[in-house]
Amino acid sequence: MTLKVKSLKEKTVEEFDGLRILIARYRPRYLSKSNETWNEWWKELAPSKSLHKDYMKDKKIDWTEYKKRFLMEIKSTDAQERIRKLKQLVNDGKDITLLCYCDSTIVGDHCHRYIIKNLVENM
Repeated sequence: MTLKVKSLKEKTVEEFDGLRILIARYRPRYLSKSNETWNEWWKELAPSKSLHKDYMKDKKIDWTEYKKRFLMEIKSTDAQERIRKLKQLVNDGKDITLLCYCDSTIVGDHCHRYIIKNLVENM
């Protein structure tokens, strides 16, 4: 019934989170496979390695440029199919939580999870 966003570092609340979908390009190295907390992994909804590096690691671009480039990247067919699938799941009354490893206490809403959530909600 709702689409939520969380960091993987936040506690899983099964009755609240619903279907947990990781939308990161890479599997988090700090988490062993036996401790994975997501149900599905949709890499198509993650920023490219170079975009992530330019924004998060090298700080070459600001949030506005990151958002612009990310929206261009996800115009691919695979990403658009995943966004339509998310919209259908929400319309079907499913609770969905989008996950990545950005720490919300540090980045606030400057994470691609929020961009994807906004796209789905505005379809």
